[in-house]
Amino acid sequence: MRQVSLFPAIVLALLVSAGLSAAHHDDIPDPPPLSVSQQLPTDLILDSGSVSVSGLSSGGFFAHQFHIAFSATVAGAAVLAGGPYACVEVIGNPFWPFTKLDRSSAAVVACTHYFGDRFWGLRPRPPAAKDARQLIDAAYRAGEIDNPANLADDRVWLFRGDLDEVVPAAVAGSLASLYNLLGIDEEDLHVEPGDPERPANHGMPVDSFSGESRFVPPDCAAHALPFVIECGYDAAELLLRHLYFEDSLEGPADPHNLGRLQAFDQTPFFQASRTDGMSDVGYIYVPDVCRSEECRLHVAFHGCRQNADAQGEDRIHDDFVRDAGYNRWAAANRIVVLYPQATASAGNPRACWDFWGYSGEGWRTREGVQMRAVAAMIKRLLG
Repeated sequence: MRQVSLFPAIVLALLVSAGLSAAHHDDIPDPPPLSVSQQLPTDLILDSGSVSVSGLSSGGFFAHQFHIAFSATVAGAAVLAGGPYACVEVIGNPFWPFTKLDRSSAAVVACTHYFGDRFWGLRPRPPAAKDARQLIDAAYRAGEIDNPANLADDRVWLFRGDLDEVVPAAVAGSLASLYNLLGIDEEDLHVEPGDPERPANHGMPVDSFSGESRFVPPDCAAHALPFVIECGYDAAELLLRHLYFEDSLEGPADPHNLGRLQAFDQTPFFQASRTDGMSDVGYIYVPDVCRSEECRLHVAFHGCRQNADAQGEDRIHDDFVRDAGYNRWAAANRIVVLYPQATASAGNPRACWDFWGYSGEGWRTREGVQMRAVAAMIKRLLG
């Protein structure tokens, strides 16, 4: 009887097995883990002078807030569908002109229109940039934030979709005016118009949604989960290009082949409470090259309901941390992307980042629980 060699079949099986293993080396389980033992890496080579932040919606408000409070650390910020510092504290009560609206109401009917644009039938005025500037100056005098003079040479990129009904145009305009008041000139402050032929709704624009999702990828004009919208361009590319003085970026590249998206334990960076709003698990994308060559650090804040640890039928899983467009540009341009994670908590059922004070005292200063936690993550990464 003729003997058939099994060697080719065994080799082929091993190659296929290795390929499948590599293809899933950084998969995130669904539902995702609620705790992990993996710590933030401490072996990365990072340029401490090129830390930048960005965020969408509540993450946009928070990215700006973090930029203001930690201006000695952060060199640039990109805000998508966000508003000015302490927006909820500068909204007047339409019934009593000399008093302020309570922060929770201001957050949902003035700084955003999450619950419409009326407070018991009357429309509050939008935030004024000069009022936000006064609060920034007062916070600095009180030693609560870094010197706002640090902001003058920073780079800022702003975007609000023309179809956005969540964050009013006047709120986004106030943010641009505030950065002007803080000394950022026209060359360094870019207000992105988007594509006039394809106006955007409230979401993170991407060229196309290439990953797997539990949802049909929304069109640019839609406001729907996972709030990553197909607009024919990557907002991540545009904002990173501006923040890092690049005429163009290399790529995009396959982030899976050139790096790793991994979970890490966030609990060492905050003291847990009913209101902290911090998930126990965060995520970070690390290009392989960043362990042997100098890289830059970008921090990306998700919007409400985009937290990776969400449960239930409307959970978006890893759609933001994997498919918001950052990783494919980071992989090709030596950029580490940190994805801190907020979670649902008392006063914050939709896992928004805190821009109205639900997490406790000092929420908009260096001492806020979320602000302090993210700053500590950055410090750990920089070494």
